[in-house]
Amino acid sequence: MKKEKKSPVKRIWRMVQRNDVVLRIYTSFAFILVLTGILTGMIFNQLYRTNYIRSYTKLLTRQGKIIAKKVSDFNEKKKETQFQRYNKYIDEIERAENTDVWIMANSNAKNPLSEEFINAQADEQEFSKDIESVLKKGYQGKIASNSSYDDVYGMTTLSVAIPVLRQDGQEVGGVILMVSMIDRQTMGLREGRYLITLSVLVSVFISYFVAAFFSRYLSRPLAKISKNISKLANGDYSGIEVKKPYSQIGILESSLDYLSGELREAEKEREELEQVRRDFFANVSHELRTPITVLRGYTETLIDGVIEEEEQVHELYKRILSECQGMERLVEDLFILSKMQNPDFEIDKEPVSLIQVFRDVIRSGKMVGKEKNMTFTIEAPAEDPCLVLGDYGRLRQLFMIIVDNAVKFSHDNGKIDIRIRRQQEKFEVAIRDYGVGIKKEKQAFIFEKFYTSKMRQNEKGTGLGLMIAKQIVLRHQGEIRVESEEKKGTCFYITFDECTDVDQY
Repeated sequence: MKKEKKSPVKRIWRMVQRNDVVLRIYTSFAFILVLTGILTGMIFNQLYRTNYIRSYTKLLTRQGKIIAKKVSDFNEKKKETQFQRYNKYIDEIERAENTDVWIMANSNAKNPLSEEFINAQADEQEFSKDIESVLKKGYQGKIASNSSYDDVYGMTTLSVAIPVLRQDGQEVGGVILMVSMIDRQTMGLREGRYLITLSVLVSVFISYFVAAFFSRYLSRPLAKISKNISKLANGDYSGIEVKKPYSQIGILESSLDYLSGELREAEKEREELEQVRRDFFANVSHELRTPITVLRGYTETLIDGVIEEEEQVHELYKRILSECQGMERLVEDLFILSKMQNPDFEIDKEPVSLIQVFRDVIRSGKMVGKEKNMTFTIEAPAEDPCLVLGDYGRLRQLFMIIVDNAVKFSHDNGKIDIRIRRQQEKFEVAIRDYGVGIKKEKQAFIFEKFYTSKMRQNEKGTGLGLMIAKQIVLRHQGEIRVESEEKKGTCFYITFDECTDVDQY
């Protein structure tokens, strides 16, 4: 089959999808760097402009103070000729600094500057409101400055007003107003902005490459985690190496390592359950094959007419019936065990008296043990019904399984002791026989499926009885254990919680 070629756009999009985390980290870095660069440039530009205006204001103020002092001296001493020469110096300042220097008299003063020592009349000039505000403060004897866009000049200006004081310092005779056209004086400011902007752009450009490097550095642990997850998905639960367990990535890797261990255990349990399932079917097949083979042999014998004597034929029928009863018993035990092991199966519970259950069990036990002439004894708390929460039928089945085994492995004229003892808010039931006992190495397997004793007493056993008993105990939230000594007998201990809240039932 011919493989379809992908378009360049699709290949690029697929690559972007595979590296979406790297791309997100890189984009975040880039955005932060650009934003930082822009903000830094704006802040530096503003600081540079503010510092430039402040420095230039100081320069104009210093020059204005010198002019104000000179003008005050010329006015006091009536040196008109010297003022005319000094006025030429002021003109040079205006041309050099692109600054207008206005010398104006204070019309509200008792002794304002003489007309010979001024170069402008305040009422004849058209100033903006900002300049008039600065000029007003100058008339009040204050040094004032302001920088703003001026509608009259049609550009941004810096205006500084310096009061011209009389010799006695008590009166403001006039004001030196210096108006500098900033737009013409800002070559240094523009160059500074250019350099700052260029620096920001260069730093952002370089930072893009740094961001690309660090984004790969940050995404490398994510790639490692992705690889580990893929390993787990492919069934490799060998464990994950955690180099820095207390870092965020290390905590995530530790969680994956824990998950790996849990999956490893789950896989082991699954394999064990699968083996149990195979063993179960093998055992069931074996247990059913034997009686079916026997039945087939007996049936063929009858059909072929090999045996004609009525007594022998009747004996074969009895054996066929016995084998059918054995298979029926096996199927019934399997059905009960299947229900007990089904988590959705619920048993109906109510307050049940253990004393009443054992009265029933002992009656049935005496019938089972009649051939062996078995004796039963029961010891229980006086005037105590020994109530537990459970299913009467299942509890009777549980105790009958144990009693039936006790009878089966006891000697003739044997004895079975039953004891019920209170332990705080629990009841412990002990069923003891004095028969052949169980070997110590076999005790761990008696609750498993199809485990049967090879002794002749258990030749008709299905190997499911004690397994069913254990499941009934677990369904009643109880515990079961066994103590046994070979040739001295066996004792089963079953513990149940006491039923204390009877009223709700």
